[in-house]
Amino acid sequence: MEESVQLENDAVSLTDVLVPLIRDQLDLDDSVQVDNEQEQQLPPLSKQQLPTKTVRSLLKTETDPDAIESLELVLNSVVKVFCTKIPCNFYLPWQMKRQTTSSSSGFIIKNRWVLSNAHAVTNASSIRIRKHGDAAKYPARILYIAHECDLVIMTVDDNKFWINLESLTFSDDVPRLQESITIVGFPIGGDNLSVTKGIVSRVVMSIYAHSIETLLTIQIDAATNPGNSGGPAIQGKHVVGMAFQNQSQAQSIGYIIPVSVIKHVLDDIELHNKYTAFPKMRFYYQSMENVSYREYLKLNKDQHGILVTSVEPACVLSKVLKKDDVITAIDNVPIADDGTIYFRRGERLNFKYLEKLKFVDDTITFTIIRQGRELTLTSPLDNNPTLVPLHSHDKHPEYLIYAGIVFTVLTRFYLYEFGKRDWHHKAPTNLINLALHSRLQEINQQIIIINQILVDDVNHGITADFANCVLKTVNDIEIQNMKHLAELIDKISNDDDDSYIRFGIERNRFIVISCKRAKQSEARILKQNSIAQPRS
Repeated sequence: MEESVQLENDAVSLTDVLVPLIRDQLDLDDSVQVDNEQEQQLPPLSKQQLPTKTVRSLLKTETDPDAIESLELVLNSVVKVFCTKIPCNFYLPWQMKRQTTSSSSGFIIKNRWVLSNAHAVTNASSIRIRKHGDAAKYPARILYIAHECDLVIMTVDDNKFWINLESLTFSDDVPRLQESITIVGFPIGGDNLSVTKGIVSRVVMSIYAHSIETLLTIQIDAATNPGNSGGPAIQGKHVVGMAFQNQSQAQSIGYIIPVSVIKHVLDDIELHNKYTAFPKMRFYYQSMENVSYREYLKLNKDQHGILVTSVEPACVLSKVLKKDDVITAIDNVPIADDGTIYFRRGERLNFKYLEKLKFVDDTITFTIIRQGRELTLTSPLDNNPTLVPLHSHDKHPEYLIYAGIVFTVLTRFYLYEFGKRDWHHKAPTNLINLALHSRLQEINQQIIIINQILVDDVNHGITADFANCVLKTVNDIEIQNMKHLAELIDKISNDDDDSYIRFGIERNRFIVISCKRAKQSEARILKQNSIAQPRS
C-alpha cells in the first residue's frame, strides 16, 4: 500500500501503524512548517525544484475562455494560512513541546467559511489568513474540525477580509481516470499563488496520514509540495477535491481529498449542527477467494462475499454479526470474494466505501450466509475509537502522579515519542502488540501504563523496569480507565491514612505504596520535577 506525506513543511505524518511501512512513506502536503531560523537558512531552489507556475503566467498562455475564467476566480478564492502550534508532549504529559510555525493553503466556500486541512492547524495557538495579493494577515478561528478526513472549516471575523472575495463551488462528481486537474496553492519555493496541472491516476480507498483513517482518495501525477495542503483541485469552474498528502518515496504522486468526502462533512454539519465523524464497522474479516472456503461454508457457486472472523465487543455490530458469517452484500450492493464492490465502469473499491457514505447512527443492512441460510440483518452504526487511540489531535495527554509513579494512557501518540516513523521498531514490544492487536471491550475503556518513576524516598527500591508496563488492578480491582484509577486512589487514601495501595502490574508483578507516605511526598516530588499539578 502506498504511504502519503502531509504537505506541510514540518509534518511528516504516519499512515496506519497497522501497516507500518505505509506510514513511513506518507507525508502531509501540509504547510511549509519550519522554524524561523531554519526558514532563513533555506537554500535557493533550482529550476528543477520549481515545477509550478504562477496563475498570472498561466493566464497569459491559456487560450480556453472557461479555463481563464476559472483561474481568475481562483485568484480571489485561494488564501494562505499561517499557523503557530504548540504540540503536546505525550512522554512528559505535564509539559508542552516547543512552539513551531507552518503555512498552508485554503479556499473560500459558502457561509464565509475557509476550508483547509486539519493537520495544518492542529494544536494551533494562533491562526492568521492572508488573501492573494494582500499584505495583511487576518486572525482566524476554527469553527469545525474533522481530523478523520483531515478537513477544517475556519472563518475570519474582520469584514475587511471578505471584500471582493468569491466562494468556490463544488462539482457533483468524482473525476475519472485520465481526466485533467489543476492544483492551486502556496507551496514552498515562493510566496505567490502557484498552479500545477496533472491527471487522475486512480481513485482508491486509502489511508489518510493525519488520522490513519481509510477513506476515498484521488491519486494524481501533479507536483504537490509542502504548503500545497488545503489548496483546491479545480476542474473547469468547480472544485473536485483538496490537496493534502503525497508519496514520499516516489515522484509525481500526490493525493487529493475528493469532493464526496468534503460534501459528507458539510452535510454532516448541516444535518447535526456539528461534526459527528464517520461511522466505523469494527469487524474483522478475510477474503473468500479460495473455492474451498466457499464449499466449506456451504455457499453456492453464485454466492460470494467476505468471511467475518471476529467483531469488536464494544461495537454495536456485535449484536447482529457473528464469527463465520459470510457477508454477501451491504445495502444490497454485492461484495466480491476479495472484499471489493463495483464503483463505476472499470473501477472497484473496498466495501468500506459504503460505510463511509453514511453518518453515525444511520442504519445499515447486511445480507449474510449463516450456516448455509441466507439472512438479512439491520443495525445502526457507531463510531467507537480503537482501544489504543489512533490519533490524539488537539487533546492533552491524561496523567496521574502518585508517590512519584507517573500513570498515563496508552495511545499511538505516546508510542510516537519513541520515534515518529519507526516507533514499531523502537517502542516497547508489549505496548506495540497492544497498539496493533487489542480490542475495545467496553465504551470508555483505556489501557493505563506506568510512564516512568520520578525517583524519591517514597518509591526507593521500585526499579525503573516497571516503566512502560501495563497497570492491571488497584487492590485487586480491575482498572477501566484513568478516571476510575483516580477515584480508587482517592477512596482508598481518604478512607484510611494508614492504608496501603497495591498496584497490580502485568506479568503478575505488583507495587505497594503507603498512602500516608504518598501524601507526604507529593509536594516534594512536584517541586523537584517542576510539575504544576499531580493530575491532568
